[in-house]
Amino acid sequence: MVMQHTPMPNYGRIPLLDTIRGFALCGIIFANLMSFFGFYSLNYAQISQLPFADRASLFVIDWLVEGKFYTVFAILFGAGFALLHEQKQGADFASYWHKRMGVLLIIGLIHMCFIWHGDILILYSLLGMALPWFIRFSASRLLFIALMLLFIPLLIHLMAIISKDANFWSALKLIALSLKSNLGYEHTSLLSMRTSTEFMDVFIANIYSAIPRPMSYLITGRPFQVLGQFLLGIYFVKTFMKQGRINMTISWQAISFLALTGLLLNLVYAVVKAMTGSPFSLNLIGFMQGVCYHLGCLFLALTYLTCIVKLVDKCHSKVALGLNTLGRMSLTMYLMQTTLCVMLFYGYGLALMNTLPFYLIGVFGAVILIVQVSFGQWWLNQFQQGPIEMIWRKAL
Repeated sequence: MVMQHTPMPNYGRIPLLDTIRGFALCGIIFANLMSFFGFYSLNYAQISQLPFADRASLFVIDWLVEGKFYTVFAILFGAGFALLHEQKQGADFASYWHKRMGVLLIIGLIHMCFIWHGDILILYSLLGMALPWFIRFSASRLLFIALMLLFIPLLIHLMAIISKDANFWSALKLIALSLKSNLGYEHTSLLSMRTSTEFMDVFIANIYSAIPRPMSYLITGRPFQVLGQFLLGIYFVKTFMKQGRINMTISWQAISFLALTGLLLNLVYAVVKAMTGSPFSLNLIGFMQGVCYHLGCLFLALTYLTCIVKLVDKCHSKVALGLNTLGRMSLTMYLMQTTLCVMLFYGYGLALMNTLPFYLIGVFGAVILIVQVSFGQWWLNQFQQGPIEMIWRKAL
């Protein structure tokens, strides 16, 4: 079956890509809600004692959501870069793009420090700086480089298991602990800091959590994984898009293979996480878990992508319209999601963190998305871009 979609409108958007981007945001909110509900403040003994409905809900998120929608979003980020390059080809494109990433970096730093420590924009902006260097490569070479980058996290994981150098990987964590102690929070848990009614407590918690992130990114190979996903997005544009049209042949046999492989790999990952309470361990079982996670996320993300392409091509329902609304304002909606969650779950909001059963993640996620779609449709009736997108554009 050959998909042929309408060309880009004059203002440079492709409705299908916005719809996929909105779909990715739907998954991201459910993954992030695990953190806001307080899952990562629990130890294995506490997790194992949760009611069945809670553990089942967490298992489903690990199996079908965790990591998959970030992968979709990263692929679309790379595709967006390639499309923008086609529109603005010229000697000054690299400087324009670097300035664009610089503004995104500032937004990410503000977001990480003052709203939520789990920001992804900083990583995207820093890695995005490198994309102009890759755009000159052919599609086949891009695919090869992307696959090599996606393999590196597994190599790092294996080397970390063999080396067993805990001091190296914990260096930034020790710095963060020292800072936390010097600021008078030595005996205060992160959960207490985030549920505090004092803004400074939450701010210090964000900084404390942010300091070790570069090392946690390195040991899990996250930068290489994300950059590889960016390059896959560029590859897809170079291979399947001509003059603003998407042309790709997708068979149900190929989708079935991707889906079954992705579901099985992610099932193993989710089972191991349920048994150990950890998404990452420096042992052979942890390495097997890592292999299943990295490969499974890619296969299942590609399954979601291809299914959305098929479904949107056949029908234009209210659901697709809602997803398109989210995608057109993706930066605003991402920041809006975390801001709403902070106000709901942190101490200077409703302080709901660690007070609700985890099976309510689905309810909260659905309500937040409904609010966002309603706001987005109202806003886009007045303006062509989301508010943060406007600020981003004016800053260039």
